[in-house]
Amino acid sequence: MTDRALDNAIARRDGLAALINSAQQQIDEWRRELRRAESFIAEWHAFAEREEPPHHEDFEHPVPEAPPSRSEDDYGAVRKRTTGNSKKEEVASAARAFIEETGAPVSRDDLFKQMIAEGLTIEGTDPIMVMTTMLWRMRDKAAIVRLKNGGYWLKERPYEPAGYYPNDIFGDDNAIDQTPYEETDSE
Repeated sequence: MTDRALDNAIARRDGLAALINSAQQQIDEWRRELRRAESFIAEWHAFAEREEPPHHEDFEHPVPEAPPSRSEDDYGAVRKRTTGNSKKEEVASAARAFIEETGAPVSRDDLFKQMIAEGLTIEGTDPIMVMTTMLWRMRDKAAIVRLKNGGYWLKERPYEPAGYYPNDIFGDDNAIDQTPYEETDSE
């Protein structure tokens, strides 16, 4: 038995997290374009041998004021989007196989080390979080859960030491860490 309100809240949370991620990617793209434009403007002035930007009166059509030049530090941490990573399906499949082979929940750090040892590519500003996000996105297809008491485990198999019983009579997998992965600390 599931609680419809909880299901709706989880779906809403996941949808909002996806929207935030998408918006952040768009903002990052705009920041890259802004830096590119500012760089061009600075180069143009350097090649035009002008120390000061020309005044608007120097042009036939008025030019709007450009925002003040910013350094890389003014933009805060810029997220890197890596395109050379292994596919999330491959990572989830390899993670599931490793958990099955181990026969016990596997910590995030150990799972990451194993994925790299198997030759998978997981890169980014925070590679372990990249792997965590991949597994979260594949949670239904790969049937992997992250237990509150530590480690990743197989969704369909009970794990008594952590109090995890899939489809328990309460309809709630109370031993699963359901905190959005983007907001958790490293294990």
